[in-house]
Amino acid sequence: MMTYKDVDNYFKDLQDVDPPITAELISKGYRQKRGGYISNAKGLNISNPTQWWHITRYCKAKIDQGKSEEPYPYTPCGELLIYMAEVSKAVEEKMLKSLVEEIVNSSDIDNRRKWNNEIKKLCWESIKEKIGNCT
Repeated sequence: MMTYKDVDNYFKDLQDVDPPITAELISKGYRQKRGGYISNAKGLNISNPTQWWHITRYCKAKIDQGKSEEPYPYTPCGELLIYMAEVSKAVEEKMLKSLVEEIVNSSDIDNRRKWNNEIKKLCWESIKEKIGNCT
């Protein structure tokens, strides 16, 4: 089982890791436009929140609520899943690059439901296995 504490412990010291696959996905337009972490960042005057900021801020909030040992649930944010898979190396780089290329070159790049489901299929179980087994 992967908990909030597991995820926080895994990513908290990786602020300086450069995730080029994630960066390509976001720079080509696949990014949450409003709500969620984007709204939280704007409220703090952060105009371009990183996925590292996204994951560590989210986990810290849950840990501060006393939920550190609770299971980390599936996140519907595709760019965050790509980041988690890339930085943790839970999914082969070649597979991540292939999916990101498909997304950014598609005529329906803004269909987040579709692409988040494809990202989930490729990444989620591998992320849970990798990070949940690091403790």
